[in-house]
Amino acid sequence: MAKILVLESSAHLEKSFSRKLVAEFVELLKAQNRGHEFVFRDLAHDPIPVVDSTIVDIIRTPPDKLTDEQRQKTALSEQLIAELKDADYVVIGAGMYNRNVPAALKAWIDQVVRIGMTFTVGENGLEGLLKGKPVLAVLSRGGDYSERESIDWQKPYLEHILGLIGLDVRFAVMEGALMPEEKRDANLARAREAIREAAAKLA
Repeated sequence: MAKILVLESSAHLEKSFSRKLVAEFVELLKAQNRGHEFVFRDLAHDPIPVVDSTIVDIIRTPPDKLTDEQRQKTALSEQLIAELKDADYVVIGAGMYNRNVPAALKAWIDQVVRIGMTFTVGENGLEGLLKGKPVLAVLSRGGDYSERESIDWQKPYLEHILGLIGLDVRFAVMEGALMPEEKRDANLARAREAIREAAAKLA
């Protein structure tokens, strides 16, 4: 049995390929009948506040130096970090907006990447504190970026920033969501194969 944190960030509902694939992944896990516990957070429809000048100063402060008043102001950040730490496995659904991740997901990232809580600074530089925690990032994009990596800032960004806090990120990518049906369906089949493989490894 595993506790699985499911994060959705696409603004679309029925038209979202990332949501469709995440839902299929969850159903595959439920079909295993292993008693997995799911925690769902829809970042697009229950958005995380964007950090302001007050909060950004606090989250850059080591936890042992925070005042009680500062901790109250970062209660949401600490709740999100607790959810992340408590999870055995994380699933992130994200479309590509302007060649990057949705703002809703970026807001969550800005709240959970915190010194002394999810990463630290040592002799060798930044070190993640969530080492080895597996993440499946389910991505969709309107075009096909498999051969245009130089203008893909979605997948590399997630790989880097989640890796910074120690997460072990794997990807299932739906290329060409807005392309002609034949091309789109072939890409969807490849993405589905990736989520089936990920589900099988979690069994």
